[in-house]
Amino acid sequence: MSAAATTTKRADRREVILDVARDCFLAEGFAATSMSTIAARLGGSKGTLYNYFRSKEDLFAAVMQRTCGELQETLFDIGPDAGDTRARLTHLARGFLAHLMTAETRAIQRLVVSESERFPELGRVFYESGPQVVLGRIGDYLSERMTAGVLRRTDPLVAAQHFKDLAISGVYWPRMWGVAADLTPREVEEQVERAVDTFLRAYKP
Repeated sequence: MSAAATTTKRADRREVILDVARDCFLAEGFAATSMSTIAARLGGSKGTLYNYFRSKEDLFAAVMQRTCGELQETLFDIGPDAGDTRARLTHLARGFLAHLMTAETRAIQRLVVSESERFPELGRVFYESGPQVVLGRIGDYLSERMTAGVLRRTDPLVAAQHFKDLAISGVYWPRMWGVAADLTPREVEEQVERAVDTFLRAYKP
């Protein structure tokens, strides 16, 4: 087998491991999930699993990093012209809201909240792999718009946090609590439009 084929096979195997690990973590929680459990689900040995990940914590971090990567692909793919601030913000808000409202993302949030008191490193791994990266990139974009004079100059990371909060305001937590249904496509667009309008009014030069 060529080196390229070996690398591809290893990458494919890694993706399978992450899929199984994610399902185990979400179904059983971090504490109840062991490397032995994951290895058994994979149909291999625990030693083979350790060839890919040194510990359960490293495996959890990899699951979080992949989830974050999927969100970044959605948010920061080739979208509206960066010069069209409203269109770009609409694209960001729509993608952010769509990602956070999925059943899998909500389940990951619940997992982190329920386990982070016993395992504080989980909260750190989740934050550094997800929210910190995404908010940082949104902040970079907002800083560019501030430099261009389109938005009022202020702390771009604070502005990014405000933007994120507006995008999910009034819809995210009711869905997390199970007291609201999934948004319809029309409700998503209405939510996004309100968020972008409010943000642009608050940060106009």
